[in-house]
Amino acid sequence: MLRNEKGFTLIELIMIIIILGILAAIAVPRYVDLQTDARNAVLDASVGAIKSAAIIQYAAGIPNPAANTLASIIAQTDLDAAVLSTPISPTTCADANTLTITHSGGGTRTFSIQSIYCSG
Repeated sequence: MLRNEKGFTLIELIMIIIILGILAAIAVPRYVDLQTDARNAVLDASVGAIKSAAIIQYAAGIPNPAANTLASIIAQTDLDAAVLSTPISPTTCADANTLTITHSGGGTRTFSIQSIYCSG
C-alpha cells in the first residue's frame, strides 16, 4: 500500500537551492552597485551644495571680503557631519581653494573654489 505522503523530493529541494544560488549571484553585485551609486550621489549633491553656498557667500560678502572663508561657506550648507568630512581650516592659500569631501562609506570628491580674496 502506498501512503499519501506530502512534501518535497530531494530533486525538488536541490533545484530550489540552485535557483536561489543563481538569483543571489545576480542580485548581490547589483546591490553593491546601488550602494556605490548612492554614495556617489551624496558626494555630488554635497559638492553642488557647497558650490551654491560659495556663490551666495561671495555675493553677500562682496562689501566684506574677510567674511568669505571656507568655514563660513560650509556653515551655510546642511551637510551631515557624520556622513561627510571636510577640511574646514586650510593652512595655506592654495589649500583654501581646494576642498575634498569624503563619504564615510567610501568615495571622495575633490573640487576647487576660486577666490579673488586669497593672498599669500
